[in-house]
Amino acid sequence: MENKKAIVIGGGVSGLSAAIGLKNRGFDVTVLEKNPRAGGVIATVSKDGFKAESGTNSVMIQSRKTLDFIDSLGLKDRIAYSKPVQKKRYFARYGKIRAVPTGPFAFLFTRLFTFCGKIRMLMEPWVEKEDPESDPSVSEFACHRLGRDGLDYALNPLMAGIYGGSTDKLSIRHAFPPFWNLVQKYGSIIGGAMKSMKEKKAAGNIFKPMVISFKDGMGELISTMEERLKGDIKYNAKIISIDMAENGWNVEWGNKIEDSADIYDALVIAVPSTELNTLPLPGTLSAMLAPLKRIEYAPVATYTLGFRREDVGHKLDGFGVLIPEKENMHILGSLFQSTIFDNRAPEGCVTLTNYVGGMRSPKLARLGAEEQEKLIMEDLRKLLGVKGEPVFKQRFFWEHAIAQYNVGYQEFLDLMDNVEAEFPSLALVGSYRNGVGVSSCIENGLAAAAKISARV
Repeated sequence: MENKKAIVIGGGVSGLSAAIGLKNRGFDVTVLEKNPRAGGVIATVSKDGFKAESGTNSVMIQSRKTLDFIDSLGLKDRIAYSKPVQKKRYFARYGKIRAVPTGPFAFLFTRLFTFCGKIRMLMEPWVEKEDPESDPSVSEFACHRLGRDGLDYALNPLMAGIYGGSTDKLSIRHAFPPFWNLVQKYGSIIGGAMKSMKEKKAAGNIFKPMVISFKDGMGELISTMEERLKGDIKYNAKIISIDMAENGWNVEWGNKIEDSADIYDALVIAVPSTELNTLPLPGTLSAMLAPLKRIEYAPVATYTLGFRREDVGHKLDGFGVLIPEKENMHILGSLFQSTIFDNRAPEGCVTLTNYVGGMRSPKLARLGAEEQEKLIMEDLRKLLGVKGEPVFKQRFFWEHAIAQYNVGYQEFLDLMDNVEAEFPSLALVGSYRNGVGVSSCIENGLAAAAKISARV
């Protein structure tokens, strides 16, 4: 009996994860990637002892599912674990970087928040719980529960770091569900976090989140996934037609090496929502997916700069610094990449990965490299005491970098569920669904593979 066949359109981390999940379940898999390489926004550049990531610099692992998947790829011994110092995070205030407090004593004495701001945040357990049917923005939620200081100098920089997004537009329940869920279940962020931890300890359900990368950078994850799918990925592929067939999906595609027209039992669409309207989908399906083009994406430039260690005044003793919008700086944040992981800079040097643009300043993301570098250096000199000029530079720009989970996002999630109910052999995966992080993309791709396997 022949194996069932699946075709995956898009070779980013979501599509590759879905493809591997389907292959592990006995499917013959074909992945169509329009570019000469897979991985989407994930890639690593290595030069003169420096490493620079094109997109995300690490994986925040929240559950054992992602760790087990990485292990199954044979990457267990290739994991680069972040150093303990990464637990220290910085936000900026008054033009200086301030350590984010991690305990009650540090909170009382931090200069990140004003005295009145601290009092207001400590009142959070007594704030009325939000209506479970409501969909407040991050700004509305934070102001209600934590006050203006909590919004401006806690949630605002945090959302810049995750989404490059606007707290006035992002939905708290979709963009940052942990806070929303704590309030809905326990009535409070602070009290809920403590109760949740006690319950997990009592149940023996403790998984400590961890930040990892790989010894050769994030690109090593992609190259390993490509190797697992060797021969199954068709690069520089152009899709000519996609039609519904009686027993599956009739897909015609080609590249310079080969052409194909075949019927597949399952179809996985793993391209950004901005590209859905470019696919030659059947009319009914295309019309159903049309509203997804309204999903916003933040444009972001990733600019990694290497410096001689003596040219940077700050200790760089942490994960990095995120910038509140009220500080009126040019960057969204700067990660201390060579502090977090080994072998990211040659001896005597450091690397700082800087993020520019987002929904806060989209025009800055689109600036030329020279002008952008000038603005970044202005901020780094002020924040980190950078004196010399960079000895390494690597810039990437992504027009559609990060999907924005804005207020009203449930409309899009419901639409995707309805489409898959209408077409059981179809799955939609990508960072615009159920999380923008690498770990979320991996787990959602695997979940899609399991769902399709059960349906076809």
